[in-house]
Amino acid sequence: MRVISSFPLINQANTFSALEFGALLLTVNNRLSREFHQYYDLAQQAKGLTVWETPQIFPWQVWLQRYYHQVLTLTHPDDNPSTLLNFPQEQSLWEQIIYESPYRDTLLQVPATANTAQEAWKLWHAWRLPLTHQSSLIAEDTQVFLKWAQVFKAYCQKNNWLDNARLPDEVARISISTRKKIPIPRTIILAGFDEYTPQQQEFFTLLTQQKTEIRLFSAKREIKQAVRIALSDTAKEITIAARWAKQRLETNLAERIGVVIPDLELLRDKVVQIFDGIFHPEAILPGYYTPERAYNISLGQPLVHYPLIYTALLILDFTGGTLSLTKIGALLRSPFLGEAEQEYYSRGILDAYLRKYRESTVALDRLLAAAMVEEARYYCPALSYRLQQFKAALEQLPIKQPPSSWAQRFTHWLYLLGWPGERSLNSEEYQVVLAWHKAVQSFASLDQILPSLKRNTALNKLRRILVGTLFQPESAAEVPIQIMGVLEANDANFDAIWILGLHDEVWPSPPSPNPLLPIELQRHYGLPHASAERELAFARTITKRLLTSAPTIVISHPCRKKDSDLRPSPLIMHLEPILLETLNIALVHPYAAQIQLTSNVEAIVDNYGPSLETRIPIKGGTALLKDQAACPFRAFAKHRLEAKGLEEPSTGLAALDQGSLVHDALRFLWEQLKDQHTLVTCSEKDLQNRVAKAASKAIDVQTKSRPQTFTAKFKAIEQERLEKLLLEWLIQDKQRSTFKVLHLEKSQPLTIGGIHLTIRADRIDQLENGHQVIIDYKTGKLSLRQWEGDRPEEPQLPLYYVAHQAGAIDAILFAQVRRGEMKYLGIAKEQGLAPNTAAKSLAHWDQQVVQWQQILNKLATEVAQGYAAVIPRDSKSCNSCPLPSLCRVGEIEEDVSKDRDDHEAS
Repeated sequence: MRVISSFPLINQANTFSALEFGALLLTVNNRLSREFHQYYDLAQQAKGLTVWETPQIFPWQVWLQRYYHQVLTLTHPDDNPSTLLNFPQEQSLWEQIIYESPYRDTLLQVPATANTAQEAWKLWHAWRLPLTHQSSLIAEDTQVFLKWAQVFKAYCQKNNWLDNARLPDEVARISISTRKKIPIPRTIILAGFDEYTPQQQEFFTLLTQQKTEIRLFSAKREIKQAVRIALSDTAKEITIAARWAKQRLETNLAERIGVVIPDLELLRDKVVQIFDGIFHPEAILPGYYTPERAYNISLGQPLVHYPLIYTALLILDFTGGTLSLTKIGALLRSPFLGEAEQEYYSRGILDAYLRKYRESTVALDRLLAAAMVEEARYYCPALSYRLQQFKAALEQLPIKQPPSSWAQRFTHWLYLLGWPGERSLNSEEYQVVLAWHKAVQSFASLDQILPSLKRNTALNKLRRILVGTLFQPESAAEVPIQIMGVLEANDANFDAIWILGLHDEVWPSPPSPNPLLPIELQRHYGLPHASAERELAFARTITKRLLTSAPTIVISHPCRKKDSDLRPSPLIMHLEPILLETLNIALVHPYAAQIQLTSNVEAIVDNYGPSLETRIPIKGGTALLKDQAACPFRAFAKHRLEAKGLEEPSTGLAALDQGSLVHDALRFLWEQLKDQHTLVTCSEKDLQNRVAKAASKAIDVQTKSRPQTFTAKFKAIEQERLEKLLLEWLIQDKQRSTFKVLHLEKSQPLTIGGIHLTIRADRIDQLENGHQVIIDYKTGKLSLRQWEGDRPEEPQLPLYYVAHQAGAIDAILFAQVRRGEMKYLGIAKEQGLAPNTAAKSLAHWDQQVVQWQQILNKLATEVAQGYAAVIPRDSKSCNSCPLPSLCRVGEIEEDVSKDRDDHEAS
């Protein structure tokens, strides 16, 4: 039945005239409905009117729902009218049915399956598929779906519910009987529909039988230019399209320009980035808000992606008692909490403080305890007060309750933490808050479907509603550039359009039939996405329509996608190909380049900061000279400016934490043993007990600062690992010459190169002859090459040697405490002082000492003079540096590389 195409056409002027006399305009989507409203208002203003009746312009589905709700308001309760389910209610009902079915255990994602089943149900009714007549011949998946559908229908009948798939049929049925009470307009105009389902055709046919006139809106225009152009990749396409639109707009501010993108959903973020960079380059500045952009993207993004909603969900997730460290940081830095502006600085410091322990999660109690420390820089009195109220509200929480009760609690919890913040919201944020409240109302409406939920289930339901809600803030005024998908460009009214991304892999689209409906049946009835032939025919229809949507049309396609070559869609091959130069599009510089081009830049090389004042100690110890050797700027930033990189959470213990654990355990162990004689003579059981006690004590130290990490099970694992590690290491100390431990973690003042340091050696042993050995524990792999060169990688031991009485030192040793690779590594005056150490003659030893003194003095002098050049020793130094954003060495290397490329190109 293809009767729609026989309906008469109507142009824009006659459409507006019909609307003035009460006609109904039904559009295929919300964007087109808003556009008709805008043009109708402009037409009324052009007539000199200041007041006029709001025209009846609605998207198809919105009008059906609106009409049905009007019917319900006039229906007597005794008539027992059906309750229309909203989308979340329908989705939850399908999920409930699938969860209750015997097939749930074979499904990976029940919500995704529910969405597919809901779509199959909609297609079944919209395309009048004869599924029930072929139930014995169809595949198992379809048979399962039919069972679910039968249960769905039974639920609706039992509870007197109406779903949206059958809404057109119900409206058609009741429209005749209620026509006198709620009349359907005598004229209905359809706009933007590329095709009509059999259900829609039956609906409009019934209306024509009831003397309703159906007309089809036509917006064909004369084409002046339609060309195609090949560009390198998608990013280039978006950039050129944006520059083209900017140039046309600057030439004629009255122009309406469209940009059509087939994969807009996937490319949305890239589109915003590029269009902002060209039309609103100042938007990259921190805290900048553009109240009105020159462009509008008709395709919204999921509500959950907006920062306001993200913060709200973080608060609700925190009701579980813990959050990941990353999420805690996002919550503390969010401007959408109470007093966020007042405590912005201290909350940032609190985030850095919590990161110091590198735990993957942070408990509510720990955050509250930290925020309440009055003498700390991260003291947050307002936040701590709100957290106390928040914690108290969580103490008496029911296990299960209805969605509407959870909705009230969600709202109360957000209120306690001051969401959506203290500052005035801008227009976009205000609309997002309204959308949030609407989503919460939709969640509360699930009482009819799910009478009782646990907290986690309730939060997941709300989150899925937010993920499934596409939201696009409305602009206060019409914007000249509209960016949309191919289906949203129906009957668009533009002066020029750029259609990008039409390569052969996306246009026509690959088929994607619904997996719960018989494939052959979908192909036979011509369902959307059912076959390659169907997609080709549909793409031809859309392409034909797009090529008549504006006087000037440019179609582009990318030539490459990563490592793959792309070809233009065969549907645009008939268009005249042109080169980019033909369009004469002006170059638009990025914001940073614009600033540089409009300013006089003077380059000054300044590698020195303020020199150190004499007699003032500087913090950092041996790490100061180690950093100076790695990169002078790193040393200056860390130890003079006290800049610190934010710590990142780690699963289990990070390498640094593991090293500290081993250091502590060895220190506690030698506090018991004191000398090698005790080590050698104590029994195996006694030694094991001493090792176990030292390991336990070291674990207890770290447990105080990392309670989330050191659970009972984790402590048991670490205890066993440490005991094995220490017992294996003690074999090395048993093989050494007789010694006693003279000092553990001894601090020592040192003046070198004009600076005053305090250094600390892990351990100092005394030999039988009275001489000493300095030992530094390491848990990574080591090499003596780390002491070589003008900028040694590990200058600690040479520095310890210089700091102590040089004549009494017989050896300086790294202790590599590493499973399966235990060894001492270093240099000694005599052989046999320790296994695996390099023995050097006295003359060589003295020569080495002099060389170390010169190198260390040079490094210390650089520190004293404030030498802070960005000259990393090697790439390894940069990889381990936490401060790349300060020195911006990556930009320096990029500029050097660019200069090299420009030189080679010339």
